[in-house]
Amino acid sequence: MHSDFENSFARIHLLFHADQHAITPDGIQSKINSHGYLFSPQQVKQELDYLLSEGYLYSQDSLYDITPRGKDELRSVQQYLETLYQEVVKNK
Repeated sequence: MHSDFENSFARIHLLFHADQHAITPDGIQSKINSHGYLFSPQQVKQELDYLLSEGYLYSQDSLYDITPRGKDELRSVQQYLETLYQEVVKNK
């Protein structure tokens, strides 16, 4: 998968997991990689820091949690994913 797509999907996964509970880069890496990504600890941290810079996450020490803006964005993405799934996967 092209890195632009992979990064977008990984960010969605990270937001989803941060919505479930606060996460750490080391703690979430194996979970993210179990979805088929091959992210190093540095890449996971880089993606978390990107989400932080966009205001979707906040951090305290190495713990990342979702912000209200992140929750709104995740809900919006979930709606788009449902439509995409129905069109692309269901109708193949």
